[in-house]
Amino acid sequence: MADTQLYLGLDLGPEYTQLSYYNADTHEPESVYHKEAKDTYMLPNIMFYSAYHKRIGDTQGECYKFIDLSGWSVGAKASAYRFEDNGTVVDQIYEKTLRKEKIDVEGREYKASDLLVKMMVLHIKQFTDQIGGFTIKKLTVTVADTDPQIIQAVRGLRSALRLGHDQFNIVSHLDSGLCYIFAQPEPLRNNSVGLFDFGRNGLDFYRIDMTRKYPLIVTVEHTDYHDRINMRRFGRYHEDMDEAFADVVRESMAQVFVSSVYLTGVGFAENWMKQSATVLCRGRRVFVGQNIYTKGACYRSLGGIYTESLSRYFIDTEETVKTNIGINLMDEKNTFWPIAYGGLEWFNTRGKIEVFLDATRRIQIVYQDILTEEELRETVEIYGLPARPNKTTKLSIEVEYYGSDKGAIVIRDLGFGSLYPSTNKIYRKEFDIAAIKRKRAQKLEAERQAEIVRAAEGDTDELRSDDPGAPKAAHRPDLEKKDVDSVNDDDLVMDTAEPEKEPLVFYGTASPVQPLTDDVPAANVISAGSTDKADPDTEENTGTDGDSEHDIYAADENLEESSGADGEAGVSVDEGNALSEDRNDSEAGYRDPGRADLKDDLTDADSDDESAGTSSSDFDDEALDASSPDLDDLGAEKSDEDASDEKNPDEEDSDEGDSGDEDPDETPAFTIPSYLRGQHFDPGE
Repeated sequence: MADTQLYLGLDLGPEYTQLSYYNADTHEPESVYHKEAKDTYMLPNIMFYSAYHKRIGDTQGECYKFIDLSGWSVGAKASAYRFEDNGTVVDQIYEKTLRKEKIDVEGREYKASDLLVKMMVLHIKQFTDQIGGFTIKKLTVTVADTDPQIIQAVRGLRSALRLGHDQFNIVSHLDSGLCYIFAQPEPLRNNSVGLFDFGRNGLDFYRIDMTRKYPLIVTVEHTDYHDRINMRRFGRYHEDMDEAFADVVRESMAQVFVSSVYLTGVGFAENWMKQSATVLCRGRRVFVGQNIYTKGACYRSLGGIYTESLSRYFIDTEETVKTNIGINLMDEKNTFWPIAYGGLEWFNTRGKIEVFLDATRRIQIVYQDILTEEELRETVEIYGLPARPNKTTKLSIEVEYYGSDKGAIVIRDLGFGSLYPSTNKIYRKEFDIAAIKRKRAQKLEAERQAEIVRAAEGDTDELRSDDPGAPKAAHRPDLEKKDVDSVNDDDLVMDTAEPEKEPLVFYGTASPVQPLTDDVPAANVISAGSTDKADPDTEENTGTDGDSEHDIYAADENLEESSGADGEAGVSVDEGNALSEDRNDSEAGYRDPGRADLKDDLTDADSDDESAGTSSSDFDDEALDASSPDLDDLGAEKSDEDASDEKNPDEEDSDEGDSGDEDPDETPAFTIPSYLRGQHFDPGE
């Protein structure tokens, strides 16, 4: 007899777990329940360990042989054993996982996250024990809280059950709710759809709107009613809660027409809705159920026709990544090469590519908005790599997310086989897309205000011309009585220049850099060896080579700026030079063994540059690349008078190369071999 193929949906909450499976006979998901709680389908998140049960032993199927479940019970069975046998009760596992606590069970210490995985396995095992042979075809876990600690713990369930990437999925409550809604008949979503979730913390409302024309987008608007409706406030006074909920329904349904409404959560378990039910049912269908999320997760496991209608839409929720992240190949067309695609929830979004560097140490990161196609750019410069010929420095560039618009770019040096071994250095660049957008908006607003001020003073485009005399006299009321020929450029520059901004100095092996342009002279960028204090919050970059402190820096000391073939400023490393003898002891103590920090590298670079008549450069950690037509340099600025004194002709060509305006004949700064061109991860994996 063939094994039963199981498509499962598991809803993990703080106090209860729910489990659904696809019934091939009814062609519908069905929820697992205890006899005592058939209406709620709640499986209590409580565990019990007994040494007596461990001695007796329990048969474990092939699916569970990689995790020790002997002596453990869960749910209603654990609640019954706690009054009959000597053992240890384990509860609040979910909350303790959030706090990264450890739990002691009869002299043995467990991580709370490990017990959370064991608890989910026991819930599944308790159901599969009623079946003969089975195979888990796919398991989808929907979580009430998308905290990184919970997501990381749930990922351990896939390892415990030895499931492949295509057999396991994690989604939010909202995603599984959308799967359930779109699996219902289409007339129920002819217009907007409402979802009320009444949990322990209070009431949440989600209004789901769908576009009818391309691009097809599902937009979810979330309203928090925790302060107005929660169990602590009303307790058993259901009449008052009914009246308050009726007011919320009128308020939330007044904006658009809603075809159907779904109610879920423990707050709706009791039959207390009277007045509010009348308001809800006016011109719309209303459904109440405690297992909407677990059934939606089961639909997600099934896929195919059950998720086909939803898959046509771009899902715009609080957890959705709305940005594609890639690099600019720095070729003639400024080609965008993707690392990670957006469109999924952040914990299901990842990506990785490998590139070879060509005469450059700079990588331009591009953040591409999926809906507006707007691009934001940051440039990172990699310090501390040994000097190698072109196309022999292989890097992996990986994107990992902590939230829908926050994460990190992780760059690893892979070396070039045995010819040029890897340094095992890891460079980490944190990003916050919302902060980048705010900074750009502030820059644009500052420019707009400056233009308004200039217009008020009479300095407008209409009054400007190529003649250096007349326009300047026209917009200088204080010079109207003077001879126009006596007005020189230096006077005008001194009067109209913006106040000098305080430059910033940053340390880090992969800090973002600003391309040097004619507007910002190279002499203006302060080197790490200057007297300005570094930002104490500047991140350090981690290396995993495990070498001693001396070994890490011995090969990375004296950096020299050199002009690459494409005009970019490359960095070459003299591996034979020893550590600088005049280094300050306090700076030496700044290092953390095992981290690929740039502080000492830049200090030595400054000493070399001073002797050579050049200056090394540090850049603002959140600067936007000026190569984009909409973005300007946000770094330090100096007056034109200072720039004319400090800038030298030798630096001018390098500055123009860094500005991002490449020559039509310029070769790409990166090489992606043909065998690596399909390497970025499919986010659906």
